[in-house]
Amino acid sequence: MKEQVRECAEYFRARPGYHRILIALRQKYERFGRAAGTVQLPDASDAECEAARLLFGRPFSSPVRFQASQFETALQQTRFQGTYLKEVLEAYFGVEIKTSREVQETRNRCLASILDQVAKNARGETSAQWVHALKERQGGGYSLLRREAAKDPESTRTDLLRACQSMDWLDLQSKEPIRLAVLSAAATSDPHALDSGTRCGKLFLHLLSFRSGLSNPGANAEQRDYLYYQNGILCDSISSLVTQVGLILSTETGEHPAYRLFRQRHEICTLSLASLSHVRGAVSPSGRVYIVENEMVFSQLCDRAAQFHSPLICTSGQPSVATVRLLDLLAANGTLLFYSGDFDGKGLSITGQLCARYPHLLKLWHMAPEDYECCRSDETLSDASLSLLRGCNVAALEPTAHAVKQGGCAGYQELLIPQLEADLIAVP
Repeated sequence: MKEQVRECAEYFRARPGYHRILIALRQKYERFGRAAGTVQLPDASDAECEAARLLFGRPFSSPVRFQASQFETALQQTRFQGTYLKEVLEAYFGVEIKTSREVQETRNRCLASILDQVAKNARGETSAQWVHALKERQGGGYSLLRREAAKDPESTRTDLLRACQSMDWLDLQSKEPIRLAVLSAAATSDPHALDSGTRCGKLFLHLLSFRSGLSNPGANAEQRDYLYYQNGILCDSISSLVTQVGLILSTETGEHPAYRLFRQRHEICTLSLASLSHVRGAVSPSGRVYIVENEMVFSQLCDRAAQFHSPLICTSGQPSVATVRLLDLLAANGTLLFYSGDFDGKGLSITGQLCARYPHLLKLWHMAPEDYECCRSDETLSDASLSLLRGCNVAALEPTAHAVKQGGCAGYQELLIPQLEADLIAVP
């Protein structure tokens, strides 16, 4: 570094009034690649006005405003004549100044290098196709990968490689459902590498989405858990629960003996996803199943479970992976599913999801506009709830969604318990 450049940087560093001016000049250099544009300090302090005066030789008052090129010209009229502004800025900030375009080009080369290295190690078809899509800037996860590579390219390369290794292991070796930590340990030697909060875990979720034909992993834990489940991975097999009464649950050798006792005694039975992994079939004696969203409604109804003509299931709000697993087993044998939920954005959103998943089997159960009028509360719908209602595009739900929006208040199925109970007891 020239001695004169160093002295100039020290001169500015010793006078704090120049600091924000130099920050603005650096930004102009990074944007244009030269001293161009206008530097403005709308709230300039007295010290900053004095700093500008000392350089330009004329008085300044707030707001301070001048052309970046004028600063460089004025610099040549001082004892630091012959120094270039870029050199001074680099000495002052202790960094090499690059234009935004140069930074982007460097990042592009870095990311391309990472993808090339990982592509050479991809062994399975899914990971190879995903990496190819990423190279074309089309694969889900590209934005995440680009952002992380800019911060820590080497660790990002390692995590991307681990995510692909895990998918290769899943594609080539896994024949039965496998727990996430076991898969992670087998593929990467680290049981926590694929945890959803890690960079590697997030990339792996995007890879699973690609494998499933989805654009992204989903916004919440339930959607992510279901994505794992779709791909044969058990993420949380104990706390994912569904509660039911009256179902015939079978293994390869016939009805499960423990669940048979629950059914015969008309007792509530809570099933975890781990328990359901051993269940091969679910049957309703009547060919129908009734489903409610709320635990309290379910519990109240089950006081008369001995008189039910059909089984009853509780989703406990947003259907868990265990709930979906159980409903899938029922749908596989054509069981009719009668669903009742709350009349608000979340309730109708859940109903819409189930309608979309089981379009020919799911029937709305006391979810018509007139049912809403019977259970309408005084609780005003939140903006978030109204937003979910606006997104409700299931034809069968449109009249109800319209009624709820017009009513402006939530409706709760606790107020429909007598009607629900009557339907469960009366012969259909």
